[in-house]
Amino acid sequence: MQTHFTEEDLKKPHIREADRVLRSCVHCGFCNATCPTYQLLGDERDGPRGRIYLMKEMLENPDDDVNVTEQTRLHLDRCLTCRNCETTCPSGVEYHKLLDIGRAEIERRVPRKASERAMRYGLRKALTDPRRFQALLKLGQTFKPLVPGRLKDKLPPKPVDAGVLPEGKTHKRQMLILEGCVQPGLSPNTNAATAGCWTGWASASPPLPRQAAAVPSTSISTPRTMAAPASAPISTPGGRISRKKAKRELKQ
Repeated sequence: MQTHFTEEDLKKPHIREADRVLRSCVHCGFCNATCPTYQLLGDERDGPRGRIYLMKEMLENPDDDVNVTEQTRLHLDRCLTCRNCETTCPSGVEYHKLLDIGRAEIERRVPRKASERAMRYGLRKALTDPRRFQALLKLGQTFKPLVPGRLKDKLPPKPVDAGVLPEGKTHKRQMLILEGCVQPGLSPNTNAATAGCWTGWASASPPLPRQAAAVPSTSISTPRTMAAPASAPISTPGGRISRKKAKRELKQ
C-alpha cells in the first residue's frame, strides 16, 4: 500500500512503524473473510482492510479533524483484537501494531466523554481482577431486584458450584487450564468438569504411542514426528505383520 507521510512525520517512531505496516498491506481483503465483526456487520469499515484505510487517512492527515470523528473511533473500538485476520494475511501485515498506534491517535484527537472514560476505567478494574469481579457479581445477584432494568437483564443467573477439583498430581500427563478473569465467577464448574473429564480419560487410557505404526513415512499430511520408520510393522485386522510380508502379499 502506498503511503504519503512527510519527511517530518517519518521522524516520529510511531509514524515510521505505521508506515512500515501500511506498506506491507496489498489490500487484497483476505483478512475480511476471518474477521468476526465484518462477518457479523458486513461493513467494510468494520473489517481489517477498512480499518487500515481509516487509520492511514487519520495518520497521514494529522490536522484533519473534520473526517476523524467519533464514528472513526467506533469502528476501531469494535475490533476485538483477536488477530484472526493476521492468520490469513498473505503479506504478513502486523495489524495489531497498527491498531495500537491508531487507537492511541484517535484517543488523543477525539477525546471521550467523562462518563465513558469512567465506565471504561471501571471495566478495566473490575474485569481484570477475578476476586473483585466475583464480589461485584455476587453483590449484583443478591440485590438483583433493586438493579436498574437495563443492567438487570445482563446479570447472569447464579453459577453452578464447582465442587471439589480432582487431584491432578496422580497422572504422568498434565494439562494446563487457563482460568481467565471472569470465568471463575461466571462459570466456575466449567474448568472443574474439564479437569474431571481429563482425569477420567487419563486414568482409563493407555499412554499414547510415540509413533503411528500404520502411517507411512512418506505421508505429506502427517508430521514427521508421527511418521513410522520403513521397518515398522503394519496393523491389519488379522494382526501386525512386517512391511516385507505385506508387500509380498500385495504382489500375489
